[in-house]
Amino acid sequence: MNAILKSIIAAGIAASFSLNALAAEIPSALSAKEHLERMKTMTPEQRAAEREAMRKEMDSLTPEQRAERRKQMHEQLEKMSPEERREHYRMMREDSDNMSPEQRAERRKQMHEHWQQMSPDERKKMRKEMKEHRMKMPPEERAKYRKEMHERFDKMSPEERRDFNHGMGGKGEKCDMPPEDCPYNKPTTD
Repeated sequence: MNAILKSIIAAGIAASFSLNALAAEIPSALSAKEHLERMKTMTPEQRAAEREAMRKEMDSLTPEQRAERRKQMHEQLEKMSPEERREHYRMMREDSDNMSPEQRAERRKQMHEHWQQMSPDERKKMRKEMKEHRMKMPPEERAKYRKEMHERFDKMSPEERRDFNHGMGGKGEKCDMPPEDCPYNKPTTD
């Protein structure tokens, strides 16, 4: 009986060591600041892979859980200092600028699918929020944003220009002509 008891205790101790080792391998939940610092040390490819994993995780959540997660992320952004927020947005912009045309097309496709899955009310709300955000910007910041968008548009291939804004309530959907006659559906002559 004592031998059985001793072996059970030894097995319990061994199991606790192995569980502690497993727990050490699992990264704990990082604060926004720690996550930002961790992302800074990654290469653009690693950051893209990390964001893709986060995107897949968000897609697996229910709409209520997604809304709660978005709310938490907005709260974290509001808690950041203006410098940290600026750095965060700079890194995101840098990642998007470093994307290959294929990656950019894939990202646009994902965004388009997400937009299509939204209800008309959600789309309307999103458009309204985006418009309000732009209107709240100071004139200098709006001018800077417009300049950036013009530069990005200039860098686009003719196909990307043609598809720009199409399907998101942009020019292609506002065209009241039949699709074959609509000038927005024709290739550009660049």
